[in-house]
Amino acid sequence: MEPVDKIRARADALEALGLDQNAGSNEIRDAWRHIAFHAHPDHTQGDCSSFSRAKEAYDLLRREGMTAKGQSGKPRRPKLRKRVIELESTDIDACRVLLNTALSHNPDGAAADAEDQNVAEADHIPDAVGFFGRHLTYFVPTPVCEGANRVALPTSFLAAVRRMDTEVLSFQSKDSGAGEVMVPEAITASKFPGARSVRIKFDADQQMRDSFWLAS
Repeated sequence: MEPVDKIRARADALEALGLDQNAGSNEIRDAWRHIAFHAHPDHTQGDCSSFSRAKEAYDLLRREGMTAKGQSGKPRRPKLRKRVIELESTDIDACRVLLNTALSHNPDGAAADAEDQNVAEADHIPDAVGFFGRHLTYFVPTPVCEGANRVALPTSFLAAVRRMDTEVLSFQSKDSGAGEVMVPEAITASKFPGARSVRIKFDADQQMRDSFWLAS
């Protein structure tokens, strides 16, 4: 299980026990005892669905070291490793549609037909994203253009709900070619749920992705 998946699983387990993300070991054990008694099939006319869900949640938290006496409830920190995934064609298409419709280049201001309009030269779409814990790196194959640029990004890779949202970010560049843009913290917090930092690498090729893997 990937570190991000473990974090999501622990959050779901705590929610199943009716606890928030800051619950300590005593609260976890007390919640399990309460549910184990009141949701036991002996007390629910044989219905064991709530009991089974709670037991599965408690067992996961116990394996993660979150139920031992004296523990703060914080799990053992998993060893993070880097990974790069190729974006699905549906995600790339969603980025293209958003660039073509949400912020049209049409000088008359009219909404453009996404099927008829091509993405402009200064518009960018990533084809892969790198993960290192909660830090995201988007790899964009096209180079930055001098002046105004826009990049459409799928933003919800780290969100608790697996519904992929897409946002368009705009920026100005004094140069053209390869480059890197660091997304401001305020935008990261509001647009990229769960992410600690977001950076975008332009004119990115396979060598740049390999360097991401190898960098410490």
